[in-house]
Amino acid sequence: MTLTELAPDSWPGVRILSMDKAAISPVGAFTRFGKRFGNRLAQTAVDMVVRRGAALRTADREAFDRYLNTWRRRYERLDRPPMAVLAEAEAVRQGGPGLGAPPPPFASEWFAPKAGQANGYVFYVHGGKVFAPAYRLAPEHPCPAAVEDIVAAYEWFRRVWPDEPVVALAESAGAAILVAALQAIKARGGDLPNGVLLLSPWVDLSLQSWSIVAASLAGTTPYSMTSLALMAQLYLQGRSPMDPIASPLYGDFDGFPPIMIHASRDDILYDDAVRLAERIRLARGDLTLRLWSGETHVWERMEGPASRQSIRLAADFIRRCIE
Repeated sequence: MTLTELAPDSWPGVRILSMDKAAISPVGAFTRFGKRFGNRLAQTAVDMVVRRGAALRTADREAFDRYLNTWRRRYERLDRPPMAVLAEAEAVRQGGPGLGAPPPPFASEWFAPKAGQANGYVFYVHGGKVFAPAYRLAPEHPCPAAVEDIVAAYEWFRRVWPDEPVVALAESAGAAILVAALQAIKARGGDLPNGVLLLSPWVDLSLQSWSIVAASLAGTTPYSMTSLALMAQLYLQGRSPMDPIASPLYGDFDGFPPIMIHASRDDILYDDAVRLAERIRLARGDLTLRLWSGETHVWERMEGPASRQSIRLAADFIRRCIE
């Protein structure tokens, strides 16, 4: 899908904002070439890791469990933010939700501002204070286990703090889990958050977005259609990828709160973000869609000007929703 199909003048309540610079320098072009070369190598490595895991799962479950745990530990090390980002962080980890609050239904991480009084909450699905519930993971717990856990965690939060403003935040595959959970909560008559923030969302596990093919061929991200298909298979385990509980793109967006989406035109899941924006438009929702070029999948985890810019704009959105 192209932005010409998302004309703002025919889209009340929706803002489409390009975050690109006016000009591209030769150094920038050289940097992009280097990124694509690195992405090609990463695509090959990720495909090999996922293919190996899929083969072991069929042939030797004990070996697969060891392999899975090994790569989860490696990913956790690789996924740690750079020291420069940690040094600039305005929040610190805390032990729990605070005195007097009952324990959440699942192990969770909590963060609070270094200085000042927290105002409101951020309900973070990996994806004021940040509540990040640790939902069950596939392939041990296939869909809809993760969605059920997020529903339970969110309903617990609303019982404990019924009047506190909250913004729900997710990135990548966490967006599918979060949005599916919010659709389930809405169907049950529950209160939705004050806002929803999605970074590089993956919301269609049927892989019908053209950008998945284009980015795989162009080498603009570390992932490929092959690796995404294998990951989706491990999560779905026989469930239809068109089922909204797995792919909330096909679910109901009527009555959703304001949503902000950050995406990169070079990301393999770019069209997931644009197609999601179109679904929100059809539901006459309130949406801000911000688009970058030259950035990778969930670039907010990296160090750089675009990362800091995206995080700053996300924080501004959160403040507007909870104030």
